[in-house]
Amino acid sequence: MISFYGNEFFIGWILFSWMFWTGIGSFYLVKLFKNKHSLKLLLGCHIFIALFLFLEIYLIRLSRTLIGAYPGEIPNLVPALFYAFLIIAPLCLVYGLQFVIASLAWKTYQNRISSSFILGKSYFYETLGFVVGGLVFSYFLTFVNEFKIVSILAYLNLISAWLVINLAEKRFTRFKIILIILLVAFISIFLYSNHLNIWTRGLNFPKQTLVESKNTLYGNISITKTNNQYNFYESGLLIGPNKEKVFNEYLIHFPLLYHPKPKKVLLIGGGFNGALSEILKHQPAKIYYLEIDPKFIKTIKNYLTPEVYEDLENNKIKIFYIDGRHFLKINQEKFDIIIINLPNPSTALLNRFYTKEFFNITKNHLDSQGILAFHLSSSPNYLSPELKTFQSSLYKTIKEVFPSLIILPEDNIFFLASQTTLDYNPQILIQRLKNRNIKTDFVTENYIKYRLTNDRIPKVINGLKLNEEIKVNLDQLPISYYYNLIYWVSYFHKNLANFLNSVSKIEFKWFIMLTSLIFLAVLTLFLNKKFRNKKFQDIFPLIMAISGFTLMATEIIIIYSFQIFYGYLYYRIALIISILMAGMSIGSWVASNKLEKFKIKSLAMIHFLIILFSLSFLLGSWLLFEYSPRPSLIIELIFLTLTGSIGAIVGFEFPILNKFYLKNKPLKKTGVVYGADLLGSCLAAFLVSVFLLPVFGIFQVIFILILLNLFVLISLFLSRNFSL
Repeated sequence: MISFYGNEFFIGWILFSWMFWTGIGSFYLVKLFKNKHSLKLLLGCHIFIALFLFLEIYLIRLSRTLIGAYPGEIPNLVPALFYAFLIIAPLCLVYGLQFVIASLAWKTYQNRISSSFILGKSYFYETLGFVVGGLVFSYFLTFVNEFKIVSILAYLNLISAWLVINLAEKRFTRFKIILIILLVAFISIFLYSNHLNIWTRGLNFPKQTLVESKNTLYGNISITKTNNQYNFYESGLLIGPNKEKVFNEYLIHFPLLYHPKPKKVLLIGGGFNGALSEILKHQPAKIYYLEIDPKFIKTIKNYLTPEVYEDLENNKIKIFYIDGRHFLKINQEKFDIIIINLPNPSTALLNRFYTKEFFNITKNHLDSQGILAFHLSSSPNYLSPELKTFQSSLYKTIKEVFPSLIILPEDNIFFLASQTTLDYNPQILIQRLKNRNIKTDFVTENYIKYRLTNDRIPKVINGLKLNEEIKVNLDQLPISYYYNLIYWVSYFHKNLANFLNSVSKIEFKWFIMLTSLIFLAVLTLFLNKKFRNKKFQDIFPLIMAISGFTLMATEIIIIYSFQIFYGYLYYRIALIISILMAGMSIGSWVASNKLEKFKIKSLAMIHFLIILFSLSFLLGSWLLFEYSPRPSLIIELIFLTLTGSIGAIVGFEFPILNKFYLKNKPLKKTGVVYGADLLGSCLAAFLVSVFLLPVFGIFQVIFILILLNLFVLISLFLSRNFSL
C-alpha cells in the first residue's frame, strides 16, 4: 500500500495475486514431490519463508525505482500490476505447497485417520493462525518496523522446522546445521533492523532525503526533504509540503467570502500546512479541524514553518482526531462553512465523502446560509472524456442535494454548494475582502474577477450537464471511485480506459442474463450422463470456488458497509476480519469431528443456508442504507454476527467437500479443494472491489451471490448422487 497506490484496485489486485499463487502452489507444486520426501520439503518451506520475507520487503520498496514512479506519483498501471503480481509469487507458491505438505506429513504419521479429517483440522489450525496473526499485527506489531516483524516471523518458522526435526525419526543433521547458522544470523538482522528499515524505506523516495518514517494504526507517515522544503506522505501518497500558500488561499477564501459572517468553520482534512492560517484571517469564533490519525500532527509539527505551527496552537482551533463522516454522525452542531480538503475519491474509503448520502449529512449540519466546499483534480485547458465523466458524476450527485452550485475550474476545480442562492458576481466577494481587511498574496481583487468571470466556467458547466448517462454517486453504488480509476488509467493506457468505461455502461439485467446463460450451459453439461457417471466428483472444487467467492465478496461488502456506517475505525475492521476467520475455524472444527454423518444432501443444505443468509444480508443492507440509523452497539453486534455466520458456514463446508472429492482419489489431489477455495476468493477480491461493487452496487452484488449459490443448489438437487 505504501510502495504502490494504496486504493482498493491495488489492494484487490494484491489479494487476487496472493490467493492465485497460493492456490497454484496447492494445486500443482504437490505433483513435484513424492510422499516420502514430505518432511524434507516441509523443512525447506519453513527455511525458504524465513529467508525470502526479508528479500520481499526489499523488492517491494525497490519497486518505484524499477518501474520509474517518483515519490507521490501514481505509478503506471501495467508495470505496477505486473511487478506486484510477480514479486509475491515465490512466497505464495510455497505457502500453498506448505499447506498440502503439512497435511500429508500428518497423514503419514497418523495413517488411520482419513485425509478429509486431517484437511479439515489443517484448515482449522490455519484459520486460527490467521485470527491470532491478524489480531497481533493489528494491535501490536503495526508500530514495529517491518524488519523486526519479519525477524520474529523468521524465528517462528525456524523454530517450527526445529520441532519437526525433533519429532521425526530421522536425524536431518544438515538441516540442523543450517537452522543453527540461520538462528544466529537472524539475531544480527534483528539488532540492525532499524538501520535496514530506514535504508530500504528510503528506496520509496528516490532523489529525496528521508528524514523520518513512522508506522501508525492508520498507515505510514514519512517525511522527506528536498532543498529547504519538507514533504509529508501518508502511506506513500503525497499529502503536501510544510507550507502551501497558493492552494490554501484558493481553498479557503472563496467559500468564506461567499458567506456574510463565517463564524463557525469545519475543516475535514489538510489543515496542517496553512489552511487554518487562512481561515483565521476571517476572524471566526470557532474552527473545528478533523484529522483521522492522532500521530500525524504530532509527527510533522517540528517540520512546519513557525507561523503555521503557531496557528495550530490558536485557542480558536479545536482539533479532533476522528473520521470526518463519523464525527458528523455523532455530532449535532451546525456550521457556517464545511470544507472537505481531501484527495479525489480514488479509494472507496475516500469516496464516502463524495456521495449523495454524505452531501445530505453535510446539508443537515449547515445553517440556512451555510456553504459546502470541496475540490477535485482538473485541467485548465482540456477536459478529457474520462475527466469529464468523473467530474460529471460528482456534479450530478451534488446537484441532487444542493439547489445552488458554483464551479470554479482551473488546475483544481472547486465546488461551492449552498441552499441559498450563490452567483458569479465578483463585487460582493471583493467588498467582503476589503471589509474584513484580509491580506492575501494570490486571491486579490483582480484574481477574484478572473475566477468568477472567465469563459472556462460556462464551457465546463455545459460539458458536465451534457453527460446525462452518468450515474449518481451513492453509498451503496460508489461509481465515482470507479470513474476516477478510469481517469487515472487513461494517463497511461487509453484503450484500457475505454474498455473500463464500456464496462460501467453495462446494464445489470444484461449481466444477469449472461450469467444465467453460462449457468444453463454448465448445468446442461452436468446433466449429461457421461459427466454424471464418471466425473461427478469434479464439480466439488467448483462448489468450493463458489463458496470462497461468496465468502470473500461478503467480507468486502461488510467491511465497506461498516466504513460507510461507522467511519474508518481501524480496530473494529481488524476485529471484523478476525471474527470471520474465527467463524471459519469453528465451522471446520465442528464438521471435521462429524464427517461420517454427512451426505451429498448436506452440501445442498449448506448452500440453502448461504442463500438464506444472503437474502437476510440483502434486506439488512437495504434497511441500513435506506434509513441510516445512528451507530449503536446493537448495529455493531449485527455486523460481527453476520461476519462470523458466513465464516462458519463456509468453514463447515470445507472438510465435507474434501470427504466427497478425495473418495477414491490419489493422495496428490489433496490440495485441489483448498486451491479452489483460494482461487474463488481471489476472483472475488479483485472483481467485487474493482468492478462489481462500484459498477452495480451492493444490492446487486448480493443478488449475484444468491444466483451463484442457487446454481450449486440446483446442480446438487438434480444429481443422481443426491441421496448418497
